[in-house]
Amino acid sequence: MTNEQKHALISMRESGVPIPAISAQLGISENTIKSYCKRHGIHSGNPSRRKILYCLQCHAEIPQNPHRKAKKFCCDKCRQLWWTAHSSLIQRQSQTELTCVVCGKTFHSYKSKPRKYCSRLCYGKSKGKIKNE
Repeated sequence: MTNEQKHALISMRESGVPIPAISAQLGISENTIKSYCKRHGIHSGNPSRRKILYCLQCHAEIPQNPHRKAKKFCCDKCRQLWWTAHSSLIQRQSQTELTCVVCGKTFHSYKSKPRKYCSRLCYGKSKGKIKNE
């Protein structure tokens, strides 16, 4: 494929011309055009097919990997800052409220880990390792 054909292919593809029409006009195989576009990230001008996502924290453009779950954050720092600021949105259905058998204080624990004590201090008191005050 010549440089002129490459430039024509890029401009036609970005303006929304279908691959079969490009193939007929330039005299290049459809599969060659598809593989070239895929290797170089050239998409049609159709905005519904081209998805650009932005970081929820800093609003920077995020490069997406094809066939993967869409990324919401550009880096770990932005992810941590956003979740710290929006902690009320964290779904906590996996936690239950329990009562400590030693001190009677309520605490949260995951359903998968049945706990009896709110802390190591209460555990030590129950075993007689730490004297009750």
